[in-house]
Amino acid sequence: MSKVGNSDPIGGIFSSLLKGIWHFAKVVIYGVKSLNSIVKVIGLFISILLSFFAYFKKDLLIAALDNLGNHLHTPMPVLIKIALWCVSLVIPLIYLAILGAIKDKDQVMYNEIFRNIGFIGKNNKLPYFLYKKEDGKKTIYAFKSNIPVADWMKAKDRLEIGLDCNIRKIKEGNKKGVVELIDYDLPEMLPWNDDFINYGDGVLCIGESDLGYVKFDLNRTPHVLVAGETGSGKSVILRCMLWQMIKKGCRIYMIDFKGGVEFGKVYEKYGEVITDRKRALTVLSNLVKENESRLKLFRELEVKNLKEYNTKTGSNLARIGVFIDEIGEMLDKKGVSKEDKPIFEQLEAYLSTLARLSRATGINLFLGVQRPDANVLTGQIKNNVPVRISGRFADKTVSEIVLGNTAACNLPDVKGRLIYKVGNETIEFQSFYFDDEKDLQDIELNYGEMLVMKESKRNLMIFLIRRNLMIFLKIQIILTWILIFKEGGEEYA
Repeated sequence: MSKVGNSDPIGGIFSSLLKGIWHFAKVVIYGVKSLNSIVKVIGLFISILLSFFAYFKKDLLIAALDNLGNHLHTPMPVLIKIALWCVSLVIPLIYLAILGAIKDKDQVMYNEIFRNIGFIGKNNKLPYFLYKKEDGKKTIYAFKSNIPVADWMKAKDRLEIGLDCNIRKIKEGNKKGVVELIDYDLPEMLPWNDDFINYGDGVLCIGESDLGYVKFDLNRTPHVLVAGETGSGKSVILRCMLWQMIKKGCRIYMIDFKGGVEFGKVYEKYGEVITDRKRALTVLSNLVKENESRLKLFRELEVKNLKEYNTKTGSNLARIGVFIDEIGEMLDKKGVSKEDKPIFEQLEAYLSTLARLSRATGINLFLGVQRPDANVLTGQIKNNVPVRISGRFADKTVSEIVLGNTAACNLPDVKGRLIYKVGNETIEFQSFYFDDEKDLQDIELNYGEMLVMKESKRNLMIFLIRRNLMIFLKIQIILTWILIFKEGGEEYA
């Protein structure tokens, strides 16, 4: 007859003891891995000091326990004193075990979250929780797993639901297999203030992201394309950049073929508002000539850009901003008559030339478009505009045209919430809210110089001198002839 149940109680006890030791070792290891902050490291350092004190000052510790027993009127048993002394020697391990137990509890929680949302790696392995770190306004979740970053990005919506957060960025960590999820609550309203103006040459500030304020330098990225449907904040951010250029003493041209609706009369005191294609053609033609003159001058003086030229020569050659609120209205040739078509083609040619060749000369294009169209945004223009800013688009094709990816489709429906892209860097940010009534100010304009205008003035002066000299010579000749006739008449008399 066989015995039912555990026939070896000693073996069972030994097995449970081994399991307990293994679990303790595991939570200690978890504790070591959770040493991701200076506070936790300091705590470990203090625990090590206490254990050293207990080891080297055993007599003092025993005496303190005896005093405690006398105070309680209960002698401290020897076994308890020895046990407490032994415990004091392993305070660092106990400290790490406490940290590990907390981490183990977190790991159990995240395991449940990942199982619930169906986010499991190869071989049924769940992401291993490393840490959760608060860094100012943002929270960073770090996990180690064999799941590719691309799959984390695809599961973004599920992860946000499971973790109850707003994931702004998913990126690879510093170590292989580590993925960081960045939770950041962007403000839904970010009022403009002139304190945000960076008076360094060409630097513009446009909003706030999880990485801080979003800025770019026109000396390196000279042109900007802003795309967005009605209500996205496209026109607001254009006016915000416009105001910064005005405050920096730049010359401004505003092209608005919607009858000056976006750049109303209030803006006419800061620069020319152009609502007519023929006038736009003249202005752009002059700017192309200005660009050619600047390039020639820069080559002669061996300078690389506008900033270097002004520094080297002590001049005040103006930075020029051309703001076009709706480039589609300006360049769309659909339904245009044969007589007017050359004007459209010439406008496009001038813009293409400036986009290609004005990187160094300080002539900057700021192009707004409501719904991008490949037929309007030609390669020559689009490929030479490095800064892309986009509002939310439901259409993936439109997002691809502007950004080269579908990031604009994932934006929340928040006014002023935009995507900023330069090169391969794509950032979601909240743009500044620029209020014309509150933020526009009466300021003294101090524009820099323009070579074409300078040349025109010089040519005018030469013309006037020549004309006056000719008039003077004619008068002299007439007076001379009068004197000759007069003297001749008197001599005859």
